[in-house]
Amino acid sequence: MKIRSLRYILKESFKNAYRNRLMSLASISIISAALILFGVFYLILINLNHNLDLLYKTPQMQVNCLPELTDEQVEAVKTEIANNQYIESYEEVSKKEAFEKLKQYLDTEKKDLGGSDILEGYDESMMFVSFTVKVKDPQNSASVAKELESLAGVDNVRYSQKTIDFILQVSNWVKIVSFVLIGLLLIISLFIISNTIKLTVFARRKEINIMKYIGATDWFIRWPFVFEGVLMGFLGAVIAFVLVAYIYGFAQPRLSEQFSGGFEMVQFGGVWSTLILIYVGISALIGASGSVMSIRKHLHV
Repeated sequence: MKIRSLRYILKESFKNAYRNRLMSLASISIISAALILFGVFYLILINLNHNLDLLYKTPQMQVNCLPELTDEQVEAVKTEIANNQYIESYEEVSKKEAFEKLKQYLDTEKKDLGGSDILEGYDESMMFVSFTVKVKDPQNSASVAKELESLAGVDNVRYSQKTIDFILQVSNWVKIVSFVLIGLLLIISLFIISNTIKLTVFARRKEINIMKYIGATDWFIRWPFVFEGVLMGFLGAVIAFVLVAYIYGFAQPRLSEQFSGGFEMVQFGGVWSTLILIYVGISALIGASGSVMSIRKHLHV
């Protein structure tokens, strides 16, 4: 494409968008709303998947033995855990280690109750031996937990499968809701952009006929309208990205502090490049598609 032709196409694109500025503004607004929703749901999914990965990497369950078990009985439980084909690794927490952790917890978190003085007169015999277990496949956590609970000397088994299942369920619902809402908004965007281009085509119908008579090709006539649609999509993407970045930047430190120790939020710097590429791709596709659809139906050249 020649520089002169490109200059003409860009000039006409901006001119057409300005002529129908109210419709153009409506198109940009709807695209921004759709992309903002997409960005919010995308970041929610990214954070949910990030925390799922963290759960998968940490021990999935804790096996608590009965306090009265002898060393031989504890060793028998350890042997069963070590021989389980579904268990990747385990770590034993002795009564002494558990007692020291309890004292440390009371010293740091329960100072208002007198710190470790609350344990005065008690020793490690009050504690029980436990094992932190990492399962090879977290999907097998339920069956492994049931198998371990049936072992002689095991009091109970605690594991994070319920948390994993809950996050997976939330992720699925977020995906469904986001696809429906974003799909509806993108269809509305497509409709509005198409109607914006229709107005421009109708207003310039005589000029287009003259261009055809003097030998202009179909695509030479179409390109300004396609660029106009892409321009509206791009502006909508820029507005959406700025707003989503601001909202996430405002919310991320506050939510991280609120969910400290229970939920870790992804830094925006790690996802912004992917998000902006998705935004540019979606906005350009919607803008160009709306223009092409309108021209094909209403521009007889």
